[in-house]
Amino acid sequence: MKIRKIDPKICKQEIVGVSYSGGGNRGVVHIGVLRAFLERKIIPTHVSGVSAGSFVAAFHAFDPITFNSFTDLKILFSFVTKAFIGLSPWKIVRKFVTTGTNIESLGDSSNIKRFLEEKLPFKNFDGLKAKLAIGATNFETGQDEWFRSGPIIPALMASSATPGIFPPVKIGESIYTDGGVTDNLPIFELAKEGCGVIYAVNSGYAGEVKGPPKNFVAAILNSRDIAQYQTTRYEIELIKCLYPNIKIVPIEPRSGLQLAPYDFTPEKAELVIEESYQHTVKLL
Repeated sequence: MKIRKIDPKICKQEIVGVSYSGGGNRGVVHIGVLRAFLERKIIPTHVSGVSAGSFVAAFHAFDPITFNSFTDLKILFSFVTKAFIGLSPWKIVRKFVTTGTNIESLGDSSNIKRFLEEKLPFKNFDGLKAKLAIGATNFETGQDEWFRSGPIIPALMASSATPGIFPPVKIGESIYTDGGVTDNLPIFELAKEGCGVIYAVNSGYAGEVKGPPKNFVAAILNSRDIAQYQTTRYEIELIKCLYPNIKIVPIEPRSGLQLAPYDFTPEKAELVIEESYQHTVKLL
């Protein structure tokens, strides 16, 4: 997160932003939150998102008023399975057998890209009703970069290129990986755009007590969750100091925390969506 020129008086209450975090398969949490926003007629002028949250952010920015975005999102996520993204056990084993330890990633994002090219109802940023910022991490500079114009599918693919799971994405002369690596809850970009009210939607870990990890995978994932959460906490405090007039509304449904990594079971996803919806309704 690069700190640029700051105007502390830029934030206005009538400029409303919604930020969607990364979260892997827990990104389904955002769908329930989106439903609550639509029902309560919370209409953002600006939306930002990274990783799984970038998809929800894009649909929200495309149609922040009707329930079309909610329906289309559920359809999109219903197609995602471990086999669809190349994470079925036999596909992973075949990769190691044919390529060895030099594989670029465990999974494959080509089906996601093909699906978006065929089904996405919008292809460019200029076709959206709200201003959208999609974050990705530049592998070479180590900095966050934000896509706000041009083709939207490359930006979505770059933002969601989870390290080790999906291959990095080349746009122009730069190589990008997951936007959550540098900013997992992109609030700062909304503040710089003058948003006086920001709904910060966190689909992942939000400070609850964690038990001892059961294995090395859990230890890695838990450590990542904690690091991202602490970074977000510091970022929010910094933003409040830089922009005294800003109001940040945390939306932390804490649903889906028991989901196994990349578990896209439809029944479980529906339960998480409903839980996050009910939580957000109570909060709003």
